[in-house]
Amino acid sequence: MKNKFILTIFFLICFFLCRVFSQAGAAVSIARFLFPFPVLAKISGVRSPVAQGWKAVESKYCTILYHPDVNIEEANDKLKLKFYDISSGKKSYSLDKTDVEQQLAEKFDRLFCKVKEILDMYPNRIHLTIKIYKNQAQLDNAYFETFGFSNKEQRISYYIHKYTTVYTTQEVISQEVMAHEIGHAVIDHYFLILPPEKIKELLAQYVEIHLGD
Repeated sequence: MKNKFILTIFFLICFFLCRVFSQAGAAVSIARFLFPFPVLAKISGVRSPVAQGWKAVESKYCTILYHPDVNIEEANDKLKLKFYDISSGKKSYSLDKTDVEQQLAEKFDRLFCKVKEILDMYPNRIHLTIKIYKNQAQLDNAYFETFGFSNKEQRISYYIHKYTTVYTTQEVISQEVMAHEIGHAVIDHYFLILPPEKIKELLAQYVEIHLGD
């Protein structure tokens, strides 16, 4: 009886907090109230990268997040698209936009469309998150925080289906690397039952090989 009373009080408090914070349009504030300490907030999964100083760039198909240490101009220069874009009738590297972030956003959208075309897979309602770190050390740290163990294979980029997120660095970002990881995302969202890892890897490599077609 005592336990039921405590649970009832707890749910009433939560309900009250939800009503209060929802009026301000800040649902995340509830978690911050319930988890005031950094470690607990991290466990709760409510600390957004933007709140930690990351910059966000929105495109049609992607949300690109880059670490405060990342030189976005250098990252944009490294992501050179050299394939022929059917939709625009020209090479994908000839971009008219002068803003670096807009250029990067358009490059990822074109690359995303190219990957779907190569695989002939067009999954519905997929919006990718691309997280760009400065270097391998930062990427390895993120890997450890996500999985709880070190990046022993020294993956320079990887995709996590659970978060629909590609993780990469300013050091290695390129047309081929991004096409490979976006390929994983498209494959995972196309099939109702995920294929074996070896099959997915072969298909992702297939994307890299046929970028120039």
